[in-house]
Amino acid sequence: MGHPELPVVTHGRVVTVSPQDTTEDAITAVMEFTPTDDGVSVYYVYVTDNGDLGGVGSMRELLNAENSKPVSETMTTDVITVESSSTLQTAMQQIINSGFAVLPVVDDDSAFIGVIRASDVIDTLDEQTTKQMFKQAGFWMK
Repeated sequence: MGHPELPVVTHGRVVTVSPQDTTEDAITAVMEFTPTDDGVSVYYVYVTDNGDLGGVGSMRELLNAENSKPVSETMTTDVITVESSSTLQTAMQQIINSGFAVLPVVDDDSAFIGVIRASDVIDTLDEQTTKQMFKQAGFWMK
């Protein structure tokens, strides 16, 4: 039996910029971003180059940087990521170990897919546990 897919907030529902964009461009992208109804908040801007994740810029870093500075000069490049093929348990362990509530998700080729939030992983694990408990108790669930 395969493991369930990770609850990924997809690429189009997070803020991404290019490495050559300025911090001002990144801040503008955040201000123009229309969040969805699922509680997505913008704490980070994801820097992608030809679809690959090149780095992450926190709002704090962006707001404290010179407006004309390229985000490539302020972003963090040593990024902790979750691979899209990871199990929920592995993703949760990475979130716990990193201390971040949100981690970027990449595929096997390092292409940026989106982010995974601790709250979504917990919700999914809770749902799985509940279903497993009902099955063990003899109740049929889809």
